[in-house]
Amino acid sequence: MKTAYFLMILLLVTSTVVLGQASSKQGYFGVRVGYLRASTDLTSSRNDSRLGGVAPLNSFYGGVFYQHALSRWIAYRVEVNYQQKGIENQDQDGNKLFEQKFHYVGVTPLIGFTPLSGLGFFVGPEANYYFGESAFSKNAASVELGISGRIAYRYKWIGVEASYFKSFNEYTHLDLGNTRFGFKNQTWQVGLIFVPAMLKSAN
Repeated sequence: MKTAYFLMILLLVTSTVVLGQASSKQGYFGVRVGYLRASTDLTSSRNDSRLGGVAPLNSFYGGVFYQHALSRWIAYRVEVNYQQKGIENQDQDGNKLFEQKFHYVGVTPLIGFTPLSGLGFFVGPEANYYFGESAFSKNAASVELGISGRIAYRYKWIGVEASYFKSFNEYTHLDLGNTRFGFKNQTWQVGLIFVPAMLKSAN
């Protein structure tokens, strides 16, 4: 857990100090950080079996990105992100028992439509590498693959964004008797984006 928070802080500080020094009319580096809601899509090997007590986890994300305009209407964006996902286990009354958090570092290449200055709609694949959890899970997948969508608006050096991700593969599974339960991630993100180099030009 401490390692995850350290990596998050190091990533944001390094990006602000180093990457934020460079920007051009066509491209710029930025920082993204915000709220993440991790929801688990459960599957079962038996139609008559269900697994209860699995609830969404409220968490956070952070990362850096480079965005480059290919034309007036088209841009690409490449991100390196840290994300904390997982599940909240609840009892039959909906009270929280404990949280199981999964930590990921991933890369997301996106292509986008930019109809207005500062506004972009992006979509692309996402690959996340799993590097630890708060509770032991021997079945955790080492890599999570999926697709992401982004809506982002930036005014000068600051902006807002909303995102959605859906995984193609299970991030873990659970075997109970003769029933296998699969866990797939889908996440929503809402946060801020910062372009440190543009802050200098705005002053």
